[in-house]
Amino acid sequence: MPWSDIYRRYARYNRAMNQQLLDACSTLQHGQLNQSCGLYFDSLLGTWNHLLVTDIYWLNRLSAIFPILEELRDLPTPATFNTQLAHDLTTLRPLRERLDDIYIRWCDLLRADDARDVLVFTNSLGQDVAKPLDLILQHIFNHQTHHRGQITAELSRLGVDYGVTDLLFTPDLTD
Repeated sequence: MPWSDIYRRYARYNRAMNQQLLDACSTLQHGQLNQSCGLYFDSLLGTWNHLLVTDIYWLNRLSAIFPILEELRDLPTPATFNTQLAHDLTTLRPLRERLDDIYIRWCDLLRADDARDVLVFTNSLGQDVAKPLDLILQHIFNHQTHHRGQITAELSRLGVDYGVTDLLFTPDLTD
């Protein structure tokens, strides 16, 4: 399997898991979503917002390789990693779905020789960084999985069934 197909699969898995866990979170009361529960970004909603923020950062950086600025033009510009872009799931979900769809379209543009691309960007500390594209993509999807693991741990603590999250058992990831 070409390396680019792996990231196309990860983008689709990412979307499927985000939808599944948002569905599970939608069974909670607003107070439970905002309740401080010891997650790194404080609450379930804080964690979901952090994922939105980091995805906006990364998609803007990735647009240097494949121009997608038009799709990003009207997105908010978060100031920090814990910026609250959405105060409830009703406003968070459409933004999450939009970012997931942009990742899918972006990964669909990947070609075999793009594996050698290097992305140069300024990190959150103001430092210029150059990293290989495949490592950046691996980081992006691993970061999502890491925080979704925190979300599933909290959902488990609250007694919410969020279903199976294993990549191997995720339904069709081809579209």
